[in-house]
Amino acid sequence: MKKKLLTLYTITFCLFLLSCKENLSPKIQVKPIHKDQQERTAVYFTQDQKGNPVICWSELSKSDSLYRLMYAVFDAKTESFSVPVRVPGSAGLSTSAESVGKIAFKSDGTVMALFGKRFKKEKNSFAGAIYATYSKDEGKTWSKNSFLHTDTAHHYGRSFFDITTLKDGELAAIWLDGRYGKEIKGSALFFARTAKGTGFTADSCLEKGTCECCRTNLVKDEEGNLHVAFRNISYPSDLSGKQVRDMAYLYSKDNGMTFTAPKTISEDNWQIEGCPHSGPSMAVTGQLVNGVWFTAGGTPGIYYTAGTVGETFKKRTLLSASGRHPQMAALPNGKVAIVFEENLQVEQEPAMKMDHGSGAMNMTHGQAGKAKIILKIFNQGKEEKSMEISDGQDAAHHAVLTAQKDGILVAWISEKMGKPNVYYARVGIDQ
Repeated sequence: MKKKLLTLYTITFCLFLLSCKENLSPKIQVKPIHKDQQERTAVYFTQDQKGNPVICWSELSKSDSLYRLMYAVFDAKTESFSVPVRVPGSAGLSTSAESVGKIAFKSDGTVMALFGKRFKKEKNSFAGAIYATYSKDEGKTWSKNSFLHTDTAHHYGRSFFDITTLKDGELAAIWLDGRYGKEIKGSALFFARTAKGTGFTADSCLEKGTCECCRTNLVKDEEGNLHVAFRNISYPSDLSGKQVRDMAYLYSKDNGMTFTAPKTISEDNWQIEGCPHSGPSMAVTGQLVNGVWFTAGGTPGIYYTAGTVGETFKKRTLLSASGRHPQMAALPNGKVAIVFEENLQVEQEPAMKMDHGSGAMNMTHGQAGKAKIILKIFNQGKEEKSMEISDGQDAAHHAVLTAQKDGILVAWISEKMGKPNVYYARVGIDQ
Protein backbone atom coordinates (compact mmCIF):
# COMPACT_ATOMS: atom_id res chain seq x y z
CA MET A 1 0.00 0.00 0.00
CA LYS A 2 2.85 2.40 0.94
CA LYS A 3 4.61 1.54 -2.32
CA LYS A 4 1.47 2.40 -4.32
CA LEU A 5 1.06 5.70 -2.45
CA LEU A 6 4.73 6.56 -3.03
CA THR A 7 4.31 5.90 -6.77
CA LEU A 8 1.15 8.05 -6.86
CA TYR A 9 2.95 10.90 -5.06
CA THR A 10 5.88 10.64 -7.45
CA ILE A 11 3.62 10.85 -10.51
CA THR A 12 1.71 13.79 -9.02
CA PHE A 13 4.94 15.64 -8.23
CA CYS A 14 6.28 15.07 -11.75
CA LEU A 15 3.07 16.43 -13.26
CA PHE A 16 3.36 19.45 -10.99
CA LEU A 17 6.93 20.10 -12.18
CA LEU A 18 5.82 19.83 -15.81
CA SER A 19 3.01 22.32 -15.26
CA CYS A 20 5.47 24.72 -13.60
CA LYS A 21 7.85 24.35 -16.54
CA GLU A 22 5.02 25.21 -18.95
CA ASN A 23 4.21 28.31 -16.92
CA LEU A 24 7.86 29.39 -17.09
CA SER A 25 7.59 29.37 -20.91
CA PRO A 26 4.68 31.72 -21.65
CA LYS A 27 2.65 30.98 -24.74
CA ILE A 28 2.84 33.29 -27.71
CA GLN A 29 -0.05 35.77 -27.62
CA VAL A 30 -1.52 36.65 -31.00
CA LYS A 31 -3.30 40.02 -31.22
CA PRO A 32 -5.06 41.95 -33.99
CA ILE A 33 -3.88 45.48 -34.73
CA HIS A 34 -7.52 46.49 -34.20
CA LYS A 35 -10.59 44.46 -33.30
CA ASP A 36 -12.99 46.35 -35.55
CA GLN A 37 -14.32 45.10 -38.91
CA GLN A 38 -12.06 47.22 -41.13
CA GLU A 39 -10.16 45.35 -43.84
CA ARG A 40 -6.37 45.60 -43.57
CA THR A 41 -3.70 44.08 -45.75
CA ALA A 42 -0.17 44.59 -47.18
CA VAL A 43 1.72 44.65 -43.86
CA TYR A 44 5.35 45.81 -43.46
CA PHE A 45 7.82 46.41 -40.59
CA THR A 46 10.53 49.05 -40.23
CA GLN A 47 12.14 51.02 -37.38
CA ASP A 48 12.16 54.74 -36.62
CA GLN A 49 15.25 56.88 -35.96
CA LYS A 50 15.20 55.84 -32.29
CA GLY A 51 15.11 52.12 -33.06
CA ASN A 52 11.43 51.64 -32.20
CA PRO A 53 9.58 49.06 -34.32
CA VAL A 54 7.08 50.64 -36.71
CA ILE A 55 4.37 48.69 -38.52
CA CYS A 56 2.51 49.89 -41.60
CA TRP A 57 -0.37 48.47 -43.61
CA SER A 58 -3.05 49.37 -46.16
CA GLU A 59 -6.54 49.96 -44.72
CA LEU A 60 -9.83 50.04 -46.58
CA SER A 61 -12.01 53.06 -45.93
CA LYS A 62 -15.76 52.42 -45.76
CA SER A 63 -16.49 55.98 -46.89
CA ASP A 64 -15.00 55.69 -50.39
CA SER A 65 -13.80 52.05 -50.66
CA LEU A 66 -10.20 53.16 -51.19
CA TYR A 67 -7.14 51.79 -49.42
CA ARG A 68 -4.81 54.18 -47.58
CA LEU A 69 -1.39 53.71 -46.02
CA MET A 70 -1.33 53.63 -42.20
CA TYR A 71 1.48 53.24 -39.67
CA ALA A 72 1.92 52.92 -35.91
CA VAL A 73 4.87 52.81 -33.48
CA PHE A 74 5.34 49.90 -31.06
CA ASP A 75 5.44 50.61 -27.31
CA ALA A 76 7.71 48.03 -25.66
CA LYS A 77 6.23 48.69 -22.18
CA THR A 78 2.62 47.96 -23.14
CA GLU A 79 3.53 45.61 -26.01
CA SER A 80 1.01 47.41 -28.18
CA PHE A 81 1.00 49.92 -31.03
CA SER A 82 0.27 53.64 -30.89
CA VAL A 83 -2.73 55.36 -32.44
CA PRO A 84 -2.16 54.91 -36.20
CA VAL A 85 -1.17 57.74 -38.53
CA ARG A 86 -2.81 57.96 -41.96
CA VAL A 87 -0.73 59.08 -44.95
CA PRO A 88 -3.14 61.51 -46.69
CA GLY A 89 -1.80 61.31 -50.25
CA SER A 90 -1.98 57.52 -50.39
CA ALA A 91 -5.68 57.04 -51.19
CA GLY A 92 -6.07 54.40 -53.89
CA LEU A 93 -2.62 52.88 -53.45
CA SER A 94 -1.78 49.41 -54.78
CA THR A 95 -2.12 46.61 -52.23
CA SER A 96 -0.04 43.97 -54.02
CA ALA A 97 1.49 41.69 -51.38
CA GLU A 98 4.86 41.84 -53.15
CA SER A 99 4.80 45.63 -53.52
CA VAL A 100 3.29 47.04 -50.34
CA GLY A 101 3.31 50.68 -49.28
CA LYS A 102 6.23 51.40 -46.95
CA ILE A 103 7.40 53.87 -44.32
CA ALA A 104 11.02 54.84 -43.61
CA PHE A 105 12.76 57.35 -41.33
CA LYS A 106 15.69 59.67 -41.87
CA SER A 107 18.04 60.08 -38.91
CA ASP A 108 16.57 63.55 -38.27
CA GLY A 109 13.10 62.01 -37.77
CA THR A 110 11.68 62.86 -41.20
CA VAL A 111 9.07 60.25 -42.11
CA MET A 112 9.07 59.10 -45.76
CA ALA A 113 6.19 57.15 -47.31
CA LEU A 114 6.43 55.23 -50.60
CA PHE A 115 3.46 53.68 -52.39
CA GLY A 116 2.42 52.65 -55.87
CA LYS A 117 -0.63 53.79 -57.84
CA ARG A 118 -1.90 52.88 -61.28
CA PHE A 119 -2.39 55.50 -63.97
CA LYS A 120 -6.03 55.79 -64.98
CA LYS A 121 -7.29 55.55 -68.56
CA GLU A 122 -4.10 54.01 -69.95
CA LYS A 123 -4.01 51.26 -72.59
CA ASN A 124 -1.69 49.31 -70.31
CA SER A 125 -3.97 48.69 -67.35
CA PHE A 126 -0.97 48.04 -65.13
CA ALA A 127 0.93 51.21 -65.99
CA GLY A 128 1.67 53.21 -62.88
CA ALA A 129 4.11 55.12 -60.72
CA ILE A 130 5.75 55.04 -57.32
CA TYR A 131 4.99 58.12 -55.24
CA ALA A 132 6.88 59.63 -52.31
CA THR A 133 5.66 62.00 -49.62
CA TYR A 134 7.35 63.05 -46.40
CA SER A 135 6.54 64.59 -43.03
CA LYS A 136 8.86 66.61 -40.78
CA ASP A 137 6.44 66.79 -37.84
CA GLU A 138 5.78 63.13 -36.96
CA GLY A 139 3.00 62.67 -39.48
CA LYS A 140 0.91 65.75 -38.71
CA THR A 141 1.48 67.37 -42.12
CA TRP A 142 2.86 65.94 -45.35
CA SER A 143 4.50 67.18 -48.54
CA LYS A 144 2.73 66.92 -51.87
CA ASN A 145 3.18 63.60 -53.66
CA SER A 146 6.20 63.44 -55.96
CA PHE A 147 7.54 60.69 -58.23
CA LEU A 148 10.27 58.45 -56.85
CA HIS A 149 11.65 58.07 -60.39
CA THR A 150 12.88 60.78 -62.76
CA ASP A 151 11.07 59.31 -65.78
CA THR A 152 7.33 60.05 -65.54
CA ALA A 153 5.91 58.56 -68.76
CA HIS A 154 2.42 57.11 -68.24
CA HIS A 155 2.42 54.10 -70.57
CA TYR A 156 4.36 51.54 -68.48
CA GLY A 157 4.77 50.42 -64.90
CA ARG A 158 7.10 50.82 -61.95
CA SER A 159 6.66 48.89 -58.75
CA PHE A 160 8.17 46.30 -56.35
CA PHE A 161 10.26 48.77 -54.36
CA ASP A 162 12.22 48.69 -51.13
CA ILE A 163 13.70 51.42 -48.93
CA THR A 164 16.29 51.72 -46.16
CA THR A 165 18.17 54.37 -44.15
CA LEU A 166 21.73 55.14 -45.24
CA LYS A 167 24.68 55.54 -42.88
CA ASP A 168 24.63 59.32 -43.52
CA GLY A 169 21.02 59.48 -42.30
CA GLU A 170 19.41 59.87 -45.71
CA LEU A 171 17.24 57.25 -47.45
CA ALA A 172 17.83 54.95 -50.42
CA ALA A 173 15.31 53.07 -52.53
CA ILE A 174 15.32 50.45 -55.28
CA TRP A 175 12.49 49.42 -57.61
CA LEU A 176 11.60 47.64 -60.85
CA ASP A 177 11.08 49.99 -63.78
CA GLY A 178 9.63 49.47 -67.26
CA ARG A 179 11.10 52.55 -68.96
CA TYR A 180 13.14 50.46 -71.43
CA GLY A 181 9.97 48.94 -72.83
CA LYS A 182 10.56 46.35 -75.52
CA GLU A 183 14.33 46.96 -75.64
CA ILE A 184 14.88 44.30 -72.98
CA LYS A 185 13.23 41.18 -71.61
CA GLY A 186 11.63 41.94 -68.27
CA SER A 187 12.17 45.09 -66.21
CA ALA A 188 15.14 47.12 -65.01
CA LEU A 189 16.37 47.55 -61.44
CA PHE A 190 16.81 51.22 -60.41
CA PHE A 191 18.32 53.02 -57.41
CA ALA A 192 17.81 56.51 -55.94
CA ARG A 193 18.55 58.34 -52.70
CA THR A 194 17.24 61.40 -50.91
CA ALA A 195 18.95 64.75 -50.44
CA LYS A 196 19.17 66.60 -47.13
CA GLY A 197 15.92 68.33 -46.25
CA THR A 198 13.99 67.00 -49.25
CA GLY A 199 12.94 63.93 -51.22
CA PHE A 200 14.53 61.68 -53.83
CA THR A 201 16.90 62.99 -56.48
CA ALA A 202 18.41 61.51 -59.68
CA ASP A 203 18.12 57.76 -60.20
CA SER A 204 20.42 55.18 -61.83
CA CYS A 205 19.99 51.75 -63.39
CA LEU A 206 21.66 48.84 -61.59
CA GLU A 207 20.59 45.97 -63.85
CA LYS A 208 18.51 45.36 -66.98
CA GLY A 209 16.48 42.24 -67.67
CA THR A 210 15.08 41.50 -64.21
CA CYS A 211 11.98 39.47 -63.34
CA GLU A 212 9.01 41.85 -63.61
CA CYS A 213 6.95 41.37 -60.45
CA CYS A 214 8.93 39.85 -57.59
CA ARG A 215 9.70 42.06 -54.61
CA THR A 216 13.18 43.48 -54.26
CA ASN A 217 15.19 43.68 -51.03
CA LEU A 218 17.53 46.48 -49.90
CA VAL A 219 19.45 45.99 -46.63
CA LYS A 220 22.02 48.13 -44.80
CA ASP A 221 24.52 46.29 -42.59
CA GLU A 222 26.13 47.54 -39.35
CA GLU A 223 28.99 49.16 -41.30
CA GLY A 224 26.57 50.99 -43.58
CA ASN A 225 27.16 48.86 -46.67
CA LEU A 226 24.14 48.28 -48.92
CA HIS A 227 23.03 44.81 -50.03
CA VAL A 228 20.49 44.19 -52.81
CA ALA A 229 18.68 40.98 -53.75
CA PHE A 230 16.21 40.46 -56.62
CA ARG A 231 15.03 37.82 -59.08
CA ASN A 232 16.99 38.10 -62.30
CA ILE A 233 16.49 36.73 -65.82
CA SER A 234 19.41 34.83 -67.36
CA TYR A 235 20.12 32.41 -70.18
CA PRO A 236 22.72 29.86 -69.01
CA SER A 237 24.77 28.48 -71.92
CA ASP A 238 24.49 24.90 -70.63
CA LEU A 239 20.68 25.12 -70.87
CA SER A 240 20.73 25.94 -74.60
CA GLY A 241 19.53 29.49 -74.07
CA LYS A 242 16.42 28.64 -72.07
CA GLN A 243 15.19 31.42 -69.80
CA VAL A 244 15.99 31.03 -66.10
CA ARG A 245 14.70 33.19 -63.23
CA ASP A 246 16.93 32.85 -60.17
CA MET A 247 17.91 35.18 -57.32
CA ALA A 248 20.76 37.67 -57.79
CA TYR A 249 22.81 39.80 -55.40
CA LEU A 250 24.93 42.95 -55.53
CA TYR A 251 26.28 45.39 -52.96
CA SER A 252 27.74 48.86 -52.42
CA LYS A 253 30.43 50.02 -50.00
CA ASP A 254 30.17 53.74 -50.83
CA ASN A 255 26.62 54.68 -49.82
CA GLY A 256 25.17 53.69 -53.17
CA MET A 257 27.51 55.66 -55.44
CA THR A 258 28.69 52.42 -57.07
CA PHE A 259 27.56 48.79 -56.95
CA THR A 260 29.19 45.49 -57.78
CA ALA A 261 28.07 43.47 -60.79
CA PRO A 262 25.17 41.12 -59.96
CA LYS A 263 25.99 37.53 -59.08
CA THR A 264 23.62 34.57 -58.82
CA ILE A 265 22.83 33.59 -55.24
CA SER A 266 21.92 29.99 -56.12
CA GLU A 267 21.89 28.32 -59.52
CA ASP A 268 18.41 26.83 -59.16
CA ASN A 269 17.89 27.02 -62.94
CA TRP A 270 14.17 27.64 -62.58
CA GLN A 271 12.90 27.66 -66.13
CA ILE A 272 9.72 29.71 -66.12
CA GLU A 273 8.26 32.04 -68.76
CA GLY A 274 6.64 34.46 -66.33
CA CYS A 275 6.99 35.89 -62.86
CA PRO A 276 6.30 33.71 -59.78
CA HIS A 277 5.45 36.80 -57.69
CA SER A 278 7.77 35.76 -54.86
CA GLY A 279 10.92 37.72 -54.06
CA PRO A 280 13.98 37.21 -51.83
CA SER A 281 14.87 38.43 -48.35
CA MET A 282 18.29 39.05 -46.78
CA ALA A 283 19.90 39.72 -43.41
CA VAL A 284 23.55 40.55 -42.73
CA THR A 285 25.33 39.41 -39.55
CA GLY A 286 28.92 40.58 -39.40
CA GLN A 287 30.45 39.58 -42.73
CA LEU A 288 27.85 36.86 -43.35
CA VAL A 289 25.10 37.60 -45.89
CA ASN A 290 22.07 35.37 -45.26
CA GLY A 291 19.46 34.82 -47.96
CA VAL A 292 16.07 33.10 -48.17
CA TRP A 293 13.72 32.67 -51.15
CA PHE A 294 11.15 30.48 -52.91
CA THR A 295 11.96 28.57 -56.08
CA ALA A 296 10.66 25.66 -58.12
CA GLY A 297 14.06 25.01 -59.65
CA GLY A 298 14.56 21.44 -58.45
CA THR A 299 12.39 20.52 -55.47
CA PRO A 300 9.92 23.41 -55.02
CA GLY A 301 10.08 25.20 -51.69
CA ILE A 302 11.79 27.78 -49.52
CA TYR A 303 15.58 27.70 -49.45
CA TYR A 304 18.28 29.27 -47.30
CA THR A 305 21.93 30.07 -47.96
CA ALA A 306 24.71 32.26 -46.60
CA GLY A 307 28.02 33.57 -47.83
CA THR A 308 30.76 36.00 -46.86
CA VAL A 309 30.47 39.46 -48.43
CA GLY A 310 32.05 39.41 -51.86
CA GLU A 311 32.39 35.63 -52.01
CA THR A 312 30.30 32.78 -53.41
CA PHE A 313 27.19 31.71 -51.51
CA LYS A 314 27.13 28.22 -50.02
CA LYS A 315 24.96 25.40 -51.37
CA ARG A 316 21.30 26.02 -50.63
CA THR A 317 19.35 24.27 -47.83
CA LEU A 318 15.64 23.39 -48.13
CA LEU A 319 13.63 24.90 -45.26
CA SER A 320 10.11 23.93 -46.31
CA ALA A 321 8.60 22.22 -49.35
CA SER A 322 5.19 23.72 -48.59
CA GLY A 323 6.27 27.16 -47.38
CA ARG A 324 5.82 30.42 -49.27
CA HIS A 325 6.79 34.12 -49.06
CA PRO A 326 9.72 34.09 -46.58
CA GLN A 327 11.08 37.16 -44.81
CA MET A 328 14.29 37.49 -42.78
CA ALA A 329 15.79 39.82 -40.16
CA ALA A 330 19.09 40.00 -38.28
CA LEU A 331 18.94 39.64 -34.49
CA PRO A 332 21.11 41.55 -31.96
CA ASN A 333 22.85 38.32 -30.88
CA GLY A 334 24.27 37.65 -34.34
CA LYS A 335 21.57 35.18 -35.30
CA VAL A 336 18.86 35.58 -37.96
CA ALA A 337 15.12 34.97 -37.83
CA ILE A 338 13.00 33.76 -40.77
CA VAL A 339 9.20 33.77 -41.05
CA PHE A 340 6.96 32.29 -43.73
CA GLU A 341 3.57 30.69 -44.19
CA GLU A 342 3.46 26.88 -44.10
CA ASN A 343 0.57 25.91 -46.34
CA LEU A 344 -1.71 23.16 -45.10
CA GLN A 345 -3.25 23.01 -48.59
CA VAL A 346 -0.37 23.30 -51.02
CA GLU A 347 -1.27 24.89 -54.34
CA GLN A 348 0.93 25.57 -57.34
CA GLU A 349 2.26 29.13 -57.54
CA PRO A 350 0.77 30.90 -60.58
CA ALA A 351 3.20 32.49 -63.02
CA MET A 352 2.55 36.13 -63.88
CA LYS A 353 3.28 37.54 -67.31
CA MET A 354 3.95 41.22 -67.51
CA ASP A 355 5.13 43.58 -70.22
CA HIS A 356 6.07 46.84 -68.53
CA GLY A 357 6.37 48.48 -71.93
CA SER A 358 2.91 48.11 -73.44
CA GLY A 359 1.21 44.90 -72.41
CA ALA A 360 -0.79 43.92 -69.36
CA MET A 361 0.04 41.72 -66.43
CA ASN A 362 -2.31 38.84 -65.74
CA MET A 363 -2.59 38.25 -62.01
CA THR A 364 -4.77 35.28 -61.14
CA HIS A 365 -4.54 34.56 -57.46
CA GLY A 366 -6.86 31.99 -55.97
CA GLN A 367 -8.36 32.33 -52.53
CA ALA A 368 -5.75 31.74 -49.82
CA GLY A 369 -5.94 28.37 -48.08
CA LYS A 370 -5.29 27.57 -44.43
CA ALA A 371 -1.67 28.05 -43.36
CA LYS A 372 0.49 28.38 -40.27
CA ILE A 373 3.03 31.12 -39.68
CA ILE A 374 6.41 29.52 -38.93
CA LEU A 375 9.40 31.20 -37.27
CA LYS A 376 12.91 29.75 -37.56
CA ILE A 377 16.14 30.91 -35.90
CA PHE A 378 19.50 30.39 -37.64
CA ASN A 379 22.94 30.73 -36.07
CA GLN A 380 26.00 30.95 -38.33
CA GLY A 381 24.16 29.24 -41.18
CA LYS A 382 22.64 26.42 -39.11
CA GLU A 383 19.02 26.07 -37.97
CA GLU A 384 18.78 26.36 -34.21
CA LYS A 385 15.05 26.56 -33.49
CA SER A 386 11.64 26.34 -35.19
CA MET A 387 8.22 27.27 -33.79
CA GLU A 388 4.63 27.83 -34.88
CA ILE A 389 3.34 31.37 -34.39
CA SER A 390 -0.27 30.84 -35.55
CA ASP A 391 -2.58 27.82 -35.20
CA GLY A 392 -3.40 27.19 -38.87
CA GLN A 393 -7.15 27.67 -38.44
CA ASP A 394 -7.28 30.57 -40.89
CA ALA A 395 -5.69 31.70 -44.11
CA ALA A 396 -2.51 33.28 -42.70
CA HIS A 397 0.04 34.64 -45.15
CA HIS A 398 2.75 37.19 -46.05
CA ALA A 399 4.36 37.39 -42.62
CA VAL A 400 6.93 40.08 -41.82
CA LEU A 401 9.21 40.61 -38.85
CA THR A 402 11.55 43.01 -37.09
CA ALA A 403 14.03 42.54 -34.25
CA GLN A 404 14.11 44.10 -30.80
CA LYS A 405 16.87 43.93 -28.19
CA ASP A 406 15.19 41.02 -26.43
CA GLY A 407 12.61 39.74 -28.88
CA ILE A 408 11.10 39.50 -32.32
CA LEU A 409 7.90 41.10 -33.58
CA VAL A 410 6.05 39.07 -36.21
CA ALA A 411 3.01 40.34 -38.15
CA TRP A 412 0.94 38.78 -40.92
CA ILE A 413 -2.39 38.86 -42.74
CA SER A 414 -5.07 36.54 -41.41
CA GLU A 415 -8.36 36.12 -43.23
CA LYS A 416 -11.18 35.39 -40.82
CA MET A 417 -14.66 35.05 -42.29
CA GLY A 418 -13.30 36.25 -45.62
CA LYS A 419 -12.01 39.59 -44.25
CA PRO A 420 -8.26 40.24 -44.01
CA ASN A 421 -6.78 41.88 -40.95
CA VAL A 422 -3.29 42.41 -39.53
CA TYR A 423 -2.29 40.21 -36.59
CA TYR A 424 0.93 40.30 -34.63
CA ALA A 425 2.83 38.50 -31.89
CA ARG A 426 5.94 39.16 -29.85
CA VAL A 427 8.38 36.29 -29.40
CA GLY A 428 11.19 36.40 -26.82
CA ILE A 429 14.58 35.57 -28.28
CA ASP A 430 15.03 32.86 -25.65
CA GLN A 431 11.58 31.31 -26.17
